[in-house]
Amino acid sequence: MLFAASCSFCSLIYLLPIVTNVWIWISFGTTYTGVDEPESGIFSFLITVSAIMLAVNAEIRFLFIRERIQRNRANCSNRWQIANIIGLVVGILSSIGLLMVACFQVDTMFPPHIVGAAVAFILPLIYMFLQTALTRKLKRARWEWLWQCINSVVTCIIFVIFIVPFVYIKVEKKEDFKDVLLLAKITELLLALSLYAFLISFMGCFKEIRVLTINVQLVEDNHWYQDEENRQQQVPLTLLKDTQTI
Repeated sequence: MLFAASCSFCSLIYLLPIVTNVWIWISFGTTYTGVDEPESGIFSFLITVSAIMLAVNAEIRFLFIRERIQRNRANCSNRWQIANIIGLVVGILSSIGLLMVACFQVDTMFPPHIVGAAVAFILPLIYMFLQTALTRKLKRARWEWLWQCINSVVTCIIFVIFIVPFVYIKVEKKEDFKDVLLLAKITELLLALSLYAFLISFMGCFKEIRVLTINVQLVEDNHWYQDEENRQQQVPLTLLKDTQTI
């Protein structure tokens, strides 16, 4: 549904990364620490919409890169097409991980929440490096590549700082680790915001898109095309038979 809406506002599609970032800032800023009702429900709703936005950004980016690679086949081998497909799959899986974080609250369903968080935080790192490599290969605007490089490095640093408290708790086995958990929560928030900030680099390529459509073919149209093909194949055979009779 959101992709269909994006097609309707194709001339403004370049604003989608900004809208996505503003939405995630509002989502985390208003309900991130809310574990009670109605804050937890609002948090689930806002993060679910964020996951859908992430998937749409990934799909539109995939379509743009695919078109660019097809127009530049002389300099792009098939492995770049494969890299683009892998990027789409990783982006979709990342959005599913974020959806799991939204649907499974940490206080009530901890195991699926942790799995979703791991997917939502680890896979985007792979996605960021893939997109940075594609941007470099296609020789996009310098600011896009620089933004992606800086953002990727900063995100990796935040990710390392994020996992250190959990390793510390596991090794030291201390009961009083309130400060450590506070650091983990802060870095988790910064990590999420940094991951979404990467999408801002998509504005340049989204601005170049003029036509974004969804192709729909009905079953009856498919039968009609098959009948037309069969009719065209039968006519020459009939004429050939009449000619032999004469």
